[in-house]
Amino acid sequence: MRTVREAGEADAADIAALERIIFPDPWTENGIRETVRSGRAAVTGAWSGRELIGYAILYTVLDEGEIARIAVASSYRRQGVAGLLFGQVLKICGDRGIVRLMLEVRESNASAVSFYEKCGFTMDGVRKGYYSNPREDAILMSLHVPEGRAL
Repeated sequence: MRTVREAGEADAADIAALERIIFPDPWTENGIRETVRSGRAAVTGAWSGRELIGYAILYTVLDEGEIARIAVASSYRRQGVAGLLFGQVLKICGDRGIVRLMLEVRESNASAVSFYEKCGFTMDGVRKGYYSNPREDAILMSLHVPEGRAL
């Protein structure tokens, strides 16, 4: 059974473990703990039983949000987990009065770009050389969050 809920400091080690597997530039466990404690972020996790299978990190300031991460373990991709996480992000946006979501995504991450486009994001531009390890451009995307939006 899959569940989606707020992730806390106790989940930081599991999130960091997935970070190391998924990203070439992983966040540290301590960095994740600090993010959870910051009060500016909402961290959501998806579990299959007791196993963390994905997570989303959303930063909010006033009426804008930035998706810092949506990540899903490789064995659970293309099974709707990212959609569940994004649905929770939209709920948080509604709760916090967020009307615009932004994100950066690696230019080579075609599956993520496609996912975000299906969610209604549009491309705003390119940030040259934004990523390192390996050096790569970032595609800037945004979404106006209508009231009551559901995925």
